[in-house]
Amino acid sequence: MKSGDMIELDVRARRLHVDVSDDELARRRADWQAPDMPKRGWYRLYVDHVQQAHLGADLDFLVGGSGAAVPRDSH
Repeated sequence: MKSGDMIELDVRARRLHVDVSDDELARRRADWQAPDMPKRGWYRLYVDHVQQAHLGADLDFLVGGSGAAVPRDSH
């Protein structure tokens, strides 16, 4: 996505829609270049250890470490 793109979020339906044409998305994918990965620091920690949203966006090394279950809808 780019700044200015219109985004529709329907939480109840668990749907996210970006109002950009398929042709434009294909062009953006073709032009995209991966950023340089940081060598160290907080950003590197984030890149290496923060899980995806559907897993709770938690640090992977903390999962199961507290002994208490964390329900998905508590975040």
